Parts: sequence; C-alpha cells; structure tokens
Amino acid sequence: VNLLLILNGVAQVASTSATNVEEVDAWGSLLISTLTAILATMVLFEPVARRLAVIFPPFRGKRTQESDDIEPNSLAAANPSTPLFPQMLDYYTTDSLTVSAPVASVETETANASLYAPYQPRGFNPALLLHRVAVVFVCYLLGVQFANFILGGGLEGIAETYEEGLSGWSLLLNGLPFLVVSFLGVGLGIKRNFAQALQRLGLGLPTGQGLLVSIGVTIGLFVFVAIVATVWEAAVPEDVFEEQSEASEALSDSISTVWLALLLAATAAVGEEIAFRGALQPVLGLWPTAVIFSLTHMQYTLTPAWLIIFGVALAFGWIRLRYNTTVAIMAHFLYNFIPLAFVVSAPDDTAMIILHGLL
Repeated sequence: VNLLLILNGVAQVASTSATNVEEVDAWGSLLISTLTAILATMVLFEPVARRLAVIFPPFRGKRTQESDDIEPNSLAAANPSTPLFPQMLDYYTTDSLTVSAPVASVETETANASLYAPYQPRGFNPALLLHRVAVVFVCYLLGVQFANFILGGGLEGIAETYEEGLSGWSLLLNGLPFLVVSFLGVGLGIKRNFAQALQRLGLGLPTGQGLLVSIGVTIGLFVFVAIVATVWEAAVPEDVFEEQSEASEALSDSISTVWLALLLAATAAVGEEIAFRGALQPVLGLWPTAVIFSLTHMQYTLTPAWLIIFGVALAFGWIRLRYNTTVAIMAHFLYNFIPLAFVVSAPDDTAMIILHGLL
C-alpha cells in the first residue's frame, strides 16, 4: 500500500505536463504521500505506537501476556476460537483474551451490554496489532485527503468539483466504503456475527428518547453555528469570507432537490457516524476522533469553519458516549438535512445564509 501511495505521487509529478496539475502541487502531493507512507509504517512498530498512546485513552482491558500475544503467527498457534486474521478497529472481550476460552455467543455478549446502552470504551492498546492498524488506517485516510486537496487546487478546486453537481449514485458510493470498513473492522464474519457487530458499533433501534435528544442537540448546534459564523463573517473582510466559504457554498448549491438533500444527509450521517463514532471513537477516544473527523472535511480546511466542524464532532461524540451511535446518526441527519431543505425551498432566504455555507 505504501509503495502504491508513493508511486501515485511520482506519477502525478511525471504527468504534470500532460495534465492541469501545477508542478508545485504535484511535488507537494508526492511529499505528503511519502510522509504518510513513512508514518503509517512506523506506527506498525509497537515502540512507536507506545509513544503515540499518550494521545489516546488508556487501555482498560486485561493486560496479560496472553492478551499481547493473542494474534497468532501460524496456523498451529491458533486456537479454533481465535480468528486467524485479527480485524481492524476491534478490541477483544476479557474472555476472548484468554486463548483457551471460547468466543462469546450472541446471547452472552448481548447480556453484558444492551444495544441501547452507551458503549464502555476500552481505549488504545499499542500491544495489539489491530489497534495499530486502526491508526494506520487513519494515517492513510488523512494522507490521501490532503494529497487530493492539493492536487485538486485547494478550496477553489473543491468548489469547482461541487459545481459540476452531485448524483445519488456518487453519494451512495462515497458512503459505502465507510460501512464496509467499519463492519469488517469489528470482525463481521470473523469474530462477530451481524448482531454482535451492531452491538459493537453502538447501533440499535431508534427510540423516542433518542429522537428528542437528537432534536435538542441539533437545535443547540444551530445556535452554536450561527454565533460562530456571525463572528467569523464580522472578523474578516467580505472578499475573504466569500473565498473561505466558496467550497461549502458550492456544495449547498449543488443540491437541487429535496430528495437529493435527503440522500446527502442520510448517507453522510449513516456512513460517517458508524465509522467515526461507532468504530473509531471507542478505541481512539472522543477528542482525537473529533480532530480526525474535522480534518476529513476538506471544504473547511484552513478556514474558521473547521472550528465549527470540530465542535459539531464533539457533540456527536458526546452523544455516542452518553447514548449510542443510532442517536448520533439521527442528530447528524437533522443537522445536515434541515438547512439543506431550507436552501432548496428558499434559496434566497437571507436568514439561512449563515447555515447555507457551513454544512
């Protein structure tokens, strides 16, 4: 993967004369790709991961020699109840950390924690390869995002991409990888069946209480966004504000129907919440996950809107800690859909201009 990442950067540099990419941007992309590959490789080594562990919540599970050596190196070393290919983003239960213990059944696992109860995070264990792989995944995600941001021409390039319009298929294809990586990462088909994977990701049936919580948090976020955006607009010249919000406004303008707004809000809410709050946050913690989530939203990069997204990410993360991922999905959906619906139905409504460019 590292080799492919670097080769892609080299190809961009070599093809600058045949493409619209500036040579300096191509070299910048190559530099980011190389640094990403180096960092991702270093994280796989346990001593490096132990130094990084200070920024993540401490591991709360059972620290035994068996737990550190649970990942078998050969078929002969593997217990029938131990997966041969430990998955990303997962952490073993106390029982499964003992090699001789059988994997918990669906009934046992669901008896220990309700689908509707907040998930108790176990934190980051640098001794476990699967936790280190989770950090490697984050390195690749951010590295590719920033490399594409540079190659695409920054905020202006993102705006031009959005101006070409969004389709339902593109939205579905963008959200699908989040779901696939999340479910495979927690061991679907390897260590957990579907019901256990749902529980690990914090997914359950919607409830009335969850709906009320999501509505309340959404209203609070709208107030927060309006205040910060008003201060932001007043603190910078008008042309600077327009330049900084160009990409996010282009995204809003690309939504021409309520159905497309509904699909955008739904795919973003489901895919991102399951991946970030459901899979990553229990391992990496609230604050690091919020930072990662904010950095993946390139339309806000290097603008004050990044602080808004960071605050929004903290709110969704708090919901995950206090309730579950399902409630976070509902809040995320409402936060996205309501302003987009207003933009589609009343595009000239000045009362929605602040929210217009910040979704």
